Amino acid sequence: MEDERLDKIVDDLYLFFPLFRKKIFKHKRRLHQGKIPHSYYHVLKILDKHGDLPMSEIGRKVHISKSNMTSLIDKLVENGLTERLPDQNDRRVINISITNKGKDILRDWRKYSNNEIKKSLSVLSEEDLEKFYESVENIKDILYKLGND
Repeated sequence: MEDERLDKIVDDLYLFFPLFRKKIFKHKRRLHQGKIPHSYYHVLKILDKHGDLPMSEIGRKVHISKSNMTSLIDKLVENGLTERLPDQNDRRVINISITNKGKDILRDWRKYSNNEIKKSLSVLSEEDLEKFYESVENIKDILYKLGND
């Protein structure tokens, strides 16, 4: 693909992500405002999906540095949303586990978030919804091809 076309794609991506966030995820600014930072939800989602994990693995999955993960996990533990558990196979490793309170918060967040996104999309015609769905699937497939860095 020629450089000019790649430059256009890059320019469009810089516009795409803020627009996508503004139009589809606008509700997240209002979500639990002042209660829980959005990064908490990312960590809780990872733990809910993958089970107990070491802090370094969580950080890798949510793209947060180890130094930032330590304070984030400290706050999640302090708020009763996660807990530290010794690894059964290696006593040097401490795993992080989501608590029932963390699962409750995550469930409420998902329910609210999903309803808000559905409201945003409900203004689209069936044809536009189908195009949007296909576009999201295509983008997801292409992003998976880019690798796991």
